[in-house]
Amino acid sequence: MNTINPLVRLPENEVEKFKQIIRKKRNRLILSPKDTIAQIKKNHAETINALLKEGRISETIVKLRELAYDDFLQQENIFNGEILKEIANIFNSPREMLHIVSNELYSLSGITEEVFHDKLNQLFGVYSGYISPYIYQLCLSNTQSRRSRAGKVFEGIIYLLYDYFNYPYESQKGVGRKAFSDLHLGKMVDSVLPGVDSFGKSRRHTIIGSMKTTLRERWQEVVEEIGRSNVPGIYLLTVDEDISEKKVKQIGMHNITLVVLNSVKVLKKMKNEYNVIDFETYFNKDIPEVLNHWK
Repeated sequence: MNTINPLVRLPENEVEKFKQIIRKKRNRLILSPKDTIAQIKKNHAETINALLKEGRISETIVKLRELAYDDFLQQENIFNGEILKEIANIFNSPREMLHIVSNELYSLSGITEEVFHDKLNQLFGVYSGYISPYIYQLCLSNTQSRRSRAGKVFEGIIYLLYDYFNYPYESQKGVGRKAFSDLHLGKMVDSVLPGVDSFGKSRRHTIIGSMKTTLRERWQEVVEEIGRSNVPGIYLLTVDEDISEKKVKQIGMHNITLVVLNSVKVLKKMKNEYNVIDFETYFNKDIPEVLNHWK
């Protein structure tokens, strides 16, 4: 088999071009988090409504995240295939290697199916190994996209639930960052219930929400937000299931109400932490109490 020099990294002139191809294909083949949630809501309305009618809000959130992720993986699978298919059509080095592989296969004759299978498997491995710098860049892009997407999907689920319960709210993405910044609400605030006008009139009768899939150290950004915005407190919504008792106590010192799944709230270390509530309490008690002020 003819060979060409190993490809250990992408040529500099191809890096940005490949990124642009990935970006365009992703926008075309993978639904936005908002559209994904809308599609999940439509396709699984019966399951979602059944859970919510039974008051199983935490379970609904978990289910919606699972459905959204499964749906995304199917889209990403197609997307990856499209990208890998296009590499040899666009870039010279993969094209040359594919030509060598194709010639090798084309020259085969008078062999058994088993031998052909083994040869095909070998050549597939050779080609895949050769284009591994492209595969690496694709995987890196996928990882970055997934991290960003997870938070946006979680936000979309919470807004879906606000709509389900007919709770008025305004999100920073919906009304624009300027409307929030005019009230000295920074980027850590995702939503205000019932809205920014109400916040301007009586901030203590509104719910300021920040959403994070995992806490890690990022909850400290919410603490800084409280100081900058001069808000009485913030509800920090999360689906993190690995929250230490130490972190909960630290969060509680900063007028942050932590909203968690009920499977987390029932844990021994959480039961008596009054700054920690589950999503059921948040949606069924805390929000209605605030909204009643504006009726």
